[in-house]
Amino acid sequence: MKVFRVIVAGALVLFAVTAGFAMSVKSDYEKNFDFSQLRTFAFKADRASNDPLVTNTLEARRIQNALAAQLQSNGFTQASQNPDFIVAFYSRTRQKTQVQSFGGFGPGFGFGRGFGWGYGIPYRGRWRWGYGPDIWTTDYTQGCVMADIIDAKTNQLVWRGRVTDTVNGIDCE
Repeated sequence: MKVFRVIVAGALVLFAVTAGFAMSVKSDYEKNFDFSQLRTFAFKADRASNDPLVTNTLEARRIQNALAAQLQSNGFTQASQNPDFIVAFYSRTRQKTQVQSFGGFGPGFGFGRGFGWGYGIPYRGRWRWGYGPDIWTTDYTQGCVMADIIDAKTNQLVWRGRVTDTVNGIDCE
């Protein structure tokens, strides 16, 4: 039952950290680890130099507070000395391009699917001319927050969760 509670708590932590509807949430854990021994936690303090949260302390503090609140609501206690597990979290962003197309051959008359006559009507920054499908690209920023639970005794990763979604607003690159 304790294993189920830890897994559910980890999944809820990831939901608490994000605020979107189309996000992708994934997690994995060490099947042979005894999660019932975990009662207290602490946060990993050091970060890699390429982690955007090194300079974005506002976001780092928000993520840490959300993780701590979720863990505490599931019965875990934050401890400054000798914790049972360490919580580490990371953030990454990357630029992505989505390619979309509509149509093929068929009536379109410059603004619909496929076959077009004349210049047509501008739509999403493009003009239609001639035959073929409508094709356009959209650039966006994809963000990922990853949370790890590390056994403090062995320093081994025992649980990892990841949330990926489209980022709006301030880039953390």
